[in-house]
Amino acid sequence: MALNILICILLIPGIAARYPRSAEGELRHFLLNQENHSPRDRPVLNASDTVVVGLDVEFYAMLDLNEKDQILTTASWLTMTWTDERMSWDPSNFSGVDLIHMYVDEIWIPKIFLSNSLSEEALGIVNSERGSILLTSNGHVHLGAPVVQSTQCHIIITYFPFDTQLCPFHYIPETMLAHQMYFYIAPPKNERTLYSNQWDLLNVTVFSGVFPVEEFVEGRHIDYYTLGSVCVHLRRDPTYYITALLLPSTFLCVMSFVTFLAPPDSGERISLGVSMVLGLTVFQLLIVDTLPSSSKTPPIIGTYLTATFILACLAVPFSLANIAVAYGDRRLWILKYTLFRNILLEKLPNIFCTPTYSDRIHIVPIVVKPQPLFNKRDEVITLSTTEGAPKTNQVAPLPPTPSPPPSPGRQTEKLSASEKTQLEARTVALVMDRLFLLVFIFVFFAVTAYVIILFGQDPGRTEESCVI
Repeated sequence: MALNILICILLIPGIAARYPRSAEGELRHFLLNQENHSPRDRPVLNASDTVVVGLDVEFYAMLDLNEKDQILTTASWLTMTWTDERMSWDPSNFSGVDLIHMYVDEIWIPKIFLSNSLSEEALGIVNSERGSILLTSNGHVHLGAPVVQSTQCHIIITYFPFDTQLCPFHYIPETMLAHQMYFYIAPPKNERTLYSNQWDLLNVTVFSGVFPVEEFVEGRHIDYYTLGSVCVHLRRDPTYYITALLLPSTFLCVMSFVTFLAPPDSGERISLGVSMVLGLTVFQLLIVDTLPSSSKTPPIIGTYLTATFILACLAVPFSLANIAVAYGDRRLWILKYTLFRNILLEKLPNIFCTPTYSDRIHIVPIVVKPQPLFNKRDEVITLSTTEGAPKTNQVAPLPPTPSPPPSPGRQTEKLSASEKTQLEARTVALVMDRLFLLVFIFVFFAVTAYVIILFGQDPGRTEESCVI
């Protein structure tokens, strides 16, 4: 028994020597077991030296932009670079290894925060659960980490859906003064990496600088810190909103004007106008559900839809008023004046290509009484025969005398007062229909031109609003 234990003790060193530590393992052991090594200390040998940290942000997906809640969700790849003077070695001492992978919690890493992040987990862009570190022999550290960020983006929807938005990402390092850690954001290498079905990426701009902060620490009047911002300039693709919102609402508004072309006695005239109003109401609800409710500047498109909605609503009472005029029993008071009577009953109908009052009188059917077969000149002659027996014989009646054709004056005389009033009312109602149609179309085009001018005055978002 004792012999077996002795043999095992003698074989243990041989077994351990059979699996020697690799060069990377020796290098890791050398770097992490140096005297006074601590991942919490700044990676400099001289306390007066400054650690220069660079950040490169590369966006590769735009997950969502919620205009109502003003939240932008993006997926990006963050790369930070700096130099750790304590983490350098001679590759010839470690079998030529000049690159090694390290873990986030093994060496010092800068703590960078996204100040406008809406997620607590994404507030710190790097943590121990994600991130890969590459360390070179000269102490250069390269840290890369994928990050899904939800940030607050102030949406200005004045020029919706032809708007451009500027969404900032404010990166702030931990509480280190500028002479301790200088932080900057590298210019984007590839600006066309952000893909979205609704938005187009115009450009990505970066800002870095040193900013003074007063009384940040008690006893120190002014301290300087380095901050950085990344501005994503987006432009909305208006195709969907033009086809699904603007064109249908415009057609519905125009269709509400077409009701003036229907005759006053049409039973579907009012129902058609009400249907157009209900359709525009649906589009108003769609706009309200899409856009932010707390916007200080209302969208121009909302003004346009409101104006078209009001015009469509006004078309209904005007149609009712024309129907009331067409079927009124009393004579219109304005027709008592010769000037207005001539304008409404003769001039305007000719301009609008509608029957005038005189034309309506001429085409009124006149009932002519049938002429008798015998006129006053028909005579019965009695003849005497030679035998003395009286015998009567009737002469054939003469043809009736043709009557002269009725004149317009005679037709007017045969119309009653109520019939004249009805013809006048129908003529005026038809003229007012055409007049209202022209007025509504003119107002509609005026509103449309005004809205187009307002859209043309869009100054665009400037990058100045992106700077902290």
